[in-house]
Amino acid sequence: MMSKKIIGIGALSCGFLLLAIVVGIRCYAGVKPSLKLSNNSSVLTLSSLGFSTRVSSINQSSALSDSENNKSKPSDVAENQAVPILYYHSVAVEAGNELRIPPDQFEAQMAYLQNKGYQSVSLDQFYQAEYHGGTLPAKPFVITFDDGYVDNYTTALPILKKHGFTATIFMVSSYINGEGFLTWPQLTELAANGWQIEGHTVDHPYLSKMDAATVLSELKNSKEVLEKGLGYPVDFFAYPYGDFNDKVVLAVKNTGYLLAVTTERGWADHKEDEWHVHRVYCFANMGMNEFSRRLQNPKY
Repeated sequence: MMSKKIIGIGALSCGFLLLAIVVGIRCYAGVKPSLKLSNNSSVLTLSSLGFSTRVSSINQSSALSDSENNKSKPSDVAENQAVPILYYHSVAVEAGNELRIPPDQFEAQMAYLQNKGYQSVSLDQFYQAEYHGGTLPAKPFVITFDDGYVDNYTTALPILKKHGFTATIFMVSSYINGEGFLTWPQLTELAANGWQIEGHTVDHPYLSKMDAATVLSELKNSKEVLEKGLGYPVDFFAYPYGDFNDKVVLAVKNTGYLLAVTTERGWADHKEDEWHVHRVYCFANMGMNEFSRRLQNPKY
């Protein structure tokens, strides 16, 4: 590479020396020198003097190659970053029940996220990015709802659509069509709007207190019911009450789930395995200061 640069410099020097000689001769002969440049150029080139531009082209190609190699990934794409997975239950008003966050508070939280440039991603996008080399936006977050309350459809859906967000519902399969819970048509419409419907057992029990056969039944039957009703694979799971032990985790794996979320405090990080994914708890009257704090501190 050094020899190529020396040759290039030498050729350029020779060119200017020849130009000086030609100009000097023409001036001596009383002819006014006139250097015509191409219409598209404002600089004198070796080609205008009859020299080959091959050396110059080599240097330009080298510079372009170095420029390409130094290109970084787009600033709005990130890999293997910790991601806040927010979890809610119900969007409604009920005094004394922190699981039911009032609609105005939920709306304020979603507006904050949009104004701060956050982008909601699906649980599948999170899984692919964290564990299989995919990419995410610069400020990703995931919204999840546990249990499958009807207000997830009647109240949360319009708010999220307004802000351009989607969510995941961990649906207790025996609750479907029950009073106060989602119906099959509502679940289907949510899925059509980009929401994911995932597993949360048949009856919402404490799995660690059940025998192995019952645990497997709760997991398998729920998964099969949801997959049959929705027409697509159900790959993700939320432990009811955040309750699990090693035997429960093994049963979740054996059922065919790819990932399971907990109620453990903090942002989700690929340093934790797929069966112990942390989430950020959101509840009634938590206040915007606390909400924003949980979005700024991965280990809040």
